[in-house]
Amino acid sequence: MLTGSLLASTAILLLTQAAGGSAPGDTAAVVLRLEDELTVAFNKYDAAALDHLWGDDLTFVSPNGSLAHKPERLAGLKNIPAEIPKSTNESVDVKNFGDVAVAIVVSKWSGTSNGKPFVARFRATHVWAKRAGEWKLVSAHVSQVKG
Repeated sequence: MLTGSLLASTAILLLTQAAGGSAPGDTAAVVLRLEDELTVAFNKYDAAALDHLWGDDLTFVSPNGSLAHKPERLAGLKNIPAEIPKSTNESVDVKNFGDVAVAIVVSKWSGTSNGKPFVARFRATHVWAKRAGEWKLVSAHVSQVKG
């Protein structure tokens, strides 16, 4: 016989599955994995991987406020620098909204620019949407963390 909280948990799980959604923890795990894949792809300038991860309607707002879409972002990957900057995610916090998830990411980038070493931290808001069973990054807004 099911008791109080076990009954409620079972009901929520069954309702979530019946609605065709995934449990919030499952979505968070998937988005965390996708954020890792995104970082690896950026670290390799892997346009094919990024093309797969990004939705066709991707909107990207850069730290300077400029706006770009998927074609412009992919075109920018054609000129691979001699030393590709490396990034690591310091934190990723995922909020699930059904077929949409928002990840707040803090990343650290390092490398060289014009022969000088640099280290910079950024906070990004990534919006992932589930389409035809696949999660795609559809919006990103990046700001540099000062200090």
